[in-house]
Amino acid sequence: MVVTLPTLGAIRGYFPNAMIEVMGYPTRLAMIKGPFYADIVSRFDQTDIAYLFVKDAKMPVSFMERLGNMDLIISFVSATDQILADNLNATGARRVIHYEPFPAGSKGVHIVDHLLQSLDTLGIPYFDNIPRIFLHDEDIHFAEEFIKMSIADPKKKLIAIHPGSGSKQKCWPPERFAALINWLNKEKKAHVFIVSGPADKEITERLKAEVKDHVTIVDHLSLSKLSAVIKRCNLFIGNDSGITHLAAAVGTHTLSLFGPTDPKIWGPRGESVKILYRKVHCSPCLADARKNCFAQTCLENIKIEDVMHEVKHRF
Repeated sequence: MVVTLPTLGAIRGYFPNAMIEVMGYPTRLAMIKGPFYADIVSRFDQTDIAYLFVKDAKMPVSFMERLGNMDLIISFVSATDQILADNLNATGARRVIHYEPFPAGSKGVHIVDHLLQSLDTLGIPYFDNIPRIFLHDEDIHFAEEFIKMSIADPKKKLIAIHPGSGSKQKCWPPERFAALINWLNKEKKAHVFIVSGPADKEITERLKAEVKDHVTIVDHLSLSKLSAVIKRCNLFIGNDSGITHLAAAVGTHTLSLFGPTDPKIWGPRGESVKILYRKVHCSPCLADARKNCFAQTCLENIKIEDVMHEVKHRF
C-alpha cells in the first residue's frame, strides 16, 4: 500500500473531481481514506471478489453492475493467467488496465517507479516518487496522548525500533537490537518504543528479556495510529519491512537495515531516509535461497557500531 501511494496521488491529481475507490485489505486502507487519495475504500476480501478469480464465473448481478459503472479500473493484483483480466473486462467497465505489481527480472527498477509506470498507458503525468502518508486529526490526538502516558520526561528524544519483518531472514540479529536499545537508553538518554506486529512476538519477548531499562512496547495499534506515533518520534530504526516504509512515508528520520533484499528495488524512500547495506557475494538473493540461509552474512556485516555512528550523526 505504501509504495503505491505516489501512483494513487498522481491519479487523484489528474482526476481531481473523480470519485475514486480503492479496494484492498481493511487494515491498510484506513491510511488512505480522505481527500488526498481515495473517496471510498472497500474490502478486497469480500465474498463477491472470489468470482473474479474463477474462469467463466457467473458473478452476482449487483457486483457486475457496480464494476460495470466504473469509467476506469486499474488492477494491481498479481495473476499468473488471464482469468482476472477477462472477468474484469466482462463487467462492462469502460476501460480496464491490469498491471503486474512486481518488477519482472533483474531490471533494478524501484518498486515505486515500477508502479508509477502503470500510468504511462493512460498518459497520466507523475512528478513525485516519494510515498507520503497524511495523518488524520484523531490519530494525531491519539499519538499525543499515547506518548504522554508512556514517558515521564517530555524532553527525552523518542526513538522507534521495529526489530521484525515479514521474514526472519531479513532481520538484523536480535542481540544487536538489544545492545543498541541499552546504548540508546544509557548514552543518548532516549526513550525507545519497540514496534511489534503479529509476526514479531518471539523477537519482542527476547528483547524484553535482554533490555535493561524501560522501553514501551507498541503493539495492537491500527496502522493509522501507529503512523501517528512514529511521526512523533525523532528517529525510526528498522529492517526491510512495511513498517519501515511507513515510517519513511510519515517523514520521520528513518534508518533502514538491508541484507538479502535489494535496496535499489525495495528501499524505503523519503527526504530523511538512510539505508545501511553491506553487499556480499550472494546478495541480493532470491526468496528460495533466502529461506535456506542461516549464515545471514549480509546482515551480520552491519555492525552495531555502524548503527551507533548513524544515530550520533542525527543527534
